[in-house]
Amino acid sequence: MSERNVEESAVDASMSENAVVETITTERDEYELLCTMVNVIAKPLASRQLAKKLYKLVKKSSKKQRYLRNGLTAVQKAIREKGKGIVLLAGNVNPIDVYSHIPGLCEENKIPYCYVPSREQLGLLTGRLRSSIVVYIKPHADYQELFDEAYEAVNALVVD
Repeated sequence: MSERNVEESAVDASMSENAVVETITTERDEYELLCTMVNVIAKPLASRQLAKKLYKLVKKSSKKQRYLRNGLTAVQKAIREKGKGIVLLAGNVNPIDVYSHIPGLCEENKIPYCYVPSREQLGLLTGRLRSSIVVYIKPHADYQELFDEAYEAVNALVVD
């Protein structure tokens, strides 16, 4: 690899890290704007404070291998294993038929779920540059207290 390519890759890496930090936000105006773009089945939608807590949980769980399931098939498999966890679904997915069966699976297996407004932010939080429509978070000792708080808050949400 030439010296120029090494420098370019270092610049690209630093730019992508900055992009992740700048695009993931739970500011009031931006969050309300994202909430206006969700689809009709996105209920219960996480409040701004709960979304902030859930984003923090996703970021911590993504650092632990096998404690964050990302993608439709992996999440379906994790739900059917009937372990304790939280399911987060992106609210701005079209067509909704792609993942409309996931809330039913969660209710059947007594796993709490909620929607967050942006699939792009959900994907960036998992450490990928691609968007993610559904995420399953398993508990781990390193973030157990945060997981328990989020679990209770998501479990208390009421579907309208």
